[in-house]
Amino acid sequence: MTSTDVEHASAVAAHIAERLATPEQARYWAGDSWWPQSLAHGALGVGLLHIERARTGEGPWERAQTWLECAVAEGVDASPAAHLYYGAPALAFVLERAHQVRPSSGPDHERLQTAVTHLVRDRVGEAEHARAARGLPVLAEFDTIRGLSGLGALLLDGSGSTPLVRRVLSYLVSVTEPADVDGVQVPGWWAPVGPASTEDPAFAGGHANTGIAHGICGPLILLSRALVRGIEVPGQVEAIDRILAWLDRWEQTGAEGTWWPYWVTLEHLRGESLRGPQRPSWCYGAAGVAYAQSVAASALGDEDRSRAADQVLTRVLTRLPQEQEIVDHSLCHGQAGLAILARASGHSAPPPLFPELAHAAPEVAAEKLLATSGIGLLEGAAGTGLALHTLSRSSSVGWAGFLLLEDEEHDRAA
Repeated sequence: MTSTDVEHASAVAAHIAERLATPEQARYWAGDSWWPQSLAHGALGVGLLHIERARTGEGPWERAQTWLECAVAEGVDASPAAHLYYGAPALAFVLERAHQVRPSSGPDHERLQTAVTHLVRDRVGEAEHARAARGLPVLAEFDTIRGLSGLGALLLDGSGSTPLVRRVLSYLVSVTEPADVDGVQVPGWWAPVGPASTEDPAFAGGHANTGIAHGICGPLILLSRALVRGIEVPGQVEAIDRILAWLDRWEQTGAEGTWWPYWVTLEHLRGESLRGPQRPSWCYGAAGVAYAQSVAASALGDEDRSRAADQVLTRVLTRLPQEQEIVDHSLCHGQAGLAILARASGHSAPPPLFPELAHAAPEVAAEKLLATSGIGLLEGAAGTGLALHTLSRSSSVGWAGFLLLEDEEHDRAA
């Protein structure tokens, strides 16, 4: 980024933060989409934006405190419906960042951690029982956003090697064991429904999901990162190898580069052609899959795979957004996600960064983002603002742990 780009990015981030200074102001932009306990869409996500700005001295701590109070005003959900992006685990994730700025902030830490531990224990028990009963998992049992990959990452970063972390890892190992559907051998993470977790005629017989957000690359990152930190359960290396072999099987290479399908169906296994390449985003696309393979390569000491993943990332991150169907600015599937993934993997941010925003006055760009995408962290203006703030300050992407992204220095130190 040039000095002009840095200044503009910083100004846009500041204007977003100003317009989201209080929950009362944000309600104008949120409309009916008001989710106080949501990290992805609500108060916890906006709170994270203000925490990170307070960390670098760019914003007052009081704004972060106000948003944290908003998030817990009606209690904290620690029911089985909670996950990394909602309820007690989401609050635990955000408070961990808050405590690095203000150690005394937030509700009782020990009580919250106990609630999260009980929740994860219940969730992994339910997942183990369901797998024994029906054989195949559903996405929400193992994925990053709703499932045990995200919850396991939270525990791994917070407490390291504990019996519960190892139990989560063992469950994810079991998810990689081959299964059979209609006489066809499928990977163990084969979901019997469509990507929306509902019956879908387009996915008769189910599918194998590839992405970080809802697919097998979430477990791949967690299993690999645990291995790097010296935490290993029986079959863990073999599970990583099985996932990598599947990704190798479905890797596609053409004039537009290397890519992987978002998902594979029974029809694909029976010979139907894949359509692509598809958008190379964090959530599903080539950038996310290559990043996951890079983490796995580091865990296994596989230099050839590491170089190959780096080549894919380099190609994705140096192509223009319009060439790759990158049509928004979000962390989930847009330019912000690619930019933070680039930082986490040691690459330069993809040029040009947010080109249409660069031609608008910062206050206009901020209002456009809020008006078109809402206040959210994962798909909205809070996430884009946080990415712009981080890039303009060359600061840590430690806050991106909910995306399973980490600074390279973090991995080496671990």
